[in-house]
Parts: sequence; structure tokens; C-alpha cells
Amino acid sequence: MIKLITFVSYVDSLDWKDSATPESICNRVTSKVKNGSIVLFHNDADHTPAALPNILKTLKEQGYEFVFIEDLILKDNYEIKHDGMQVKKDG
Repeated sequence: MIKLITFVSYVDSLDWKDSATPESICNRVTSKVKNGSIVLFHNDADHTPAALPNILKTLKEQGYEFVFIEDLILKDNYEIKHDGMQVKKDG
């Protein structure tokens, strides 16, 4: 059963930093992710491809499911505030 939440947070992998390694990226993401998180990766980051298999494996072992972003966004009668909060529309 997938729980719907009204707040979507994001985790920045910091994979773009010069000091990033596959291990540091994996540790950062897996320690900060929570239900409903969107993880930010960058296309041109050097170590992201090496980090992803461990990230996916670890999160799957922790019981997370991977969904499309449109499955996280509440559409009917909700709006997204400037801080990322999804709230019911008034009225």
C-alpha cells in the first residue's frame, strides 16, 4: 500500500561537487531520504552512474518504492506553495 503524503521534500545528492565520490553520494542520499522524497541528481556529475546501483539497492532493502514524480503530486483540489508544500485549495 502506498501512502499519500501532502509534503514532498527533496534530497540534493550534491553529486556535482568536486569532492563527491560514489560512496559520499550514496551515504548522503540514503541517510536523508524519507517517504515522498524526490532525489536531485545532475546529468553531468562524474560519479552518479557509479553511485546509483548502491542507492537503489539500499533504498529497496529499506522498503522504498520508486514512482514517477507525477504520482507524488496531488492534483485535484491541491496547490503547491512556494516552499514546496502541497495544500488543499480553499473552497
